Amino acid sequence: MRILITFVIFFFCSFIKANSINVIRDAEVENLLNDISKILVRGTQLENEVLTFYLDNQKYINALVTPDKKFFFTTELLLKSKKVEDIAGVISHEIGHIIGGHFQKRQRQMEKSSVINILSSILAVGAIAGGAYDAGSALLMGGQHISASRMFAFSRSQESLADQTAIRLLKRNGFSLQGLINIFSEIQRNEKLRKINPYFLTHPLSAERIRNIKINFEDQEVRKYKKLDYRFKLAKAKLNGFFLKKEQLEYFYPNKINLESLYAHALHNYRVGKIELAMKYINQCIQKDDKNAYFHELKGQMYFESGNFQEAIKSFFVSKSILPEEKGFKLFLAKSLYHSNIRDNQEKSIQLLLEYVKKDEFPIDAWHYLGLNYGKLKKLDYSSYAFAEKYLLTGKVESAKIHLDRATKITKDPILKKKLLDLKYEMKKRRK
Repeated sequence: MRILITFVIFFFCSFIKANSINVIRDAEVENLLNDISKILVRGTQLENEVLTFYLDNQKYINALVTPDKKFFFTTELLLKSKKVEDIAGVISHEIGHIIGGHFQKRQRQMEKSSVINILSSILAVGAIAGGAYDAGSALLMGGQHISASRMFAFSRSQESLADQTAIRLLKRNGFSLQGLINIFSEIQRNEKLRKINPYFLTHPLSAERIRNIKINFEDQEVRKYKKLDYRFKLAKAKLNGFFLKKEQLEYFYPNKINLESLYAHALHNYRVGKIELAMKYINQCIQKDDKNAYFHELKGQMYFESGNFQEAIKSFFVSKSILPEEKGFKLFLAKSLYHSNIRDNQEKSIQLLLEYVKKDEFPIDAWHYLGLNYGKLKKLDYSSYAFAEKYLLTGKVESAKIHLDRATKITKDPILKKKLLDLKYEMKKRRK
């Protein structure tokens, strides 16, 4: 049974990565979330752990963390957040699940619930075999109902404990508890639209959670995180610019003078294809803050989309010089170097991409461009290997096998042969 439960959790996490979540990548937002988390985990068991943040492009408020400490925040959650303390509240709650060991406890509870279902099934089969069909059916349904009710109650208990940990982390680090209340108030609006039986919820009702948070309001000392607040406002402007309609954007950012407004309108015009106007706004942003790596990144993206790869390379080099460790800039620079069609640039592109695939969980784009680069350099065995890696990451096992077989057939490189054997082994595991 333990093996079965472990498999279920593994499958659930794999399913999240492969299907349910629509991951979009943005270095600015991911780094902001990560830096907030670093403040919150100071002095905890997670202080030296690697926490990874991703954006899930969904039109509803949600956040979750997986057992391997990967956090997923929906775009709607960020769009509805008004202050950096809102985000800190959600992060601290998800951290609470890790600190509380909730994944392990949930596994044990699932085992208990499974035992109840199994016992009910055995009794039901006995009753039905004895001719008492109605009694057998009642036993079967009753066991499932008890099991589900216990799991719901257990889940609500875990959420309450995660809230308590969040309150403690927020107060200790000087983030206002109002942030948690702001998010729960947004969720509460949705709850009021539906008639909900609280006994069939995996989370406590938001009104109850808000009451518990307000009890802790009296002795909180709030600090000012000016740099984080500045970065939050710009990240929010970026998301608003990209996702909101023009009339909505004009309402929130009517004055095209301040930095947030300029950034939002740069993103909006870039999204709708008005590159010249978008370039005008991003240049004004750079005039106001030329040390902001993400402004130069956006400018580079505009040049890239316009086919001006030499200028794109210049912009991405600036971004990389400001934040040398940001892997996302390396990816954009590598893609621009590939499209420049200069042999030396192809080699540089490959080096950057090889660095990227070692550090990223979803390096699909990087493997694709490695395949293209190797193809241009006539290294067809390495090109097929890269495409095999890409297709395996996207779950297209048959396409991956075609490229793997091709690379295996033509390569004479002993290093690549070993990589191909490892990839073949991984492919067999996926098929099982």
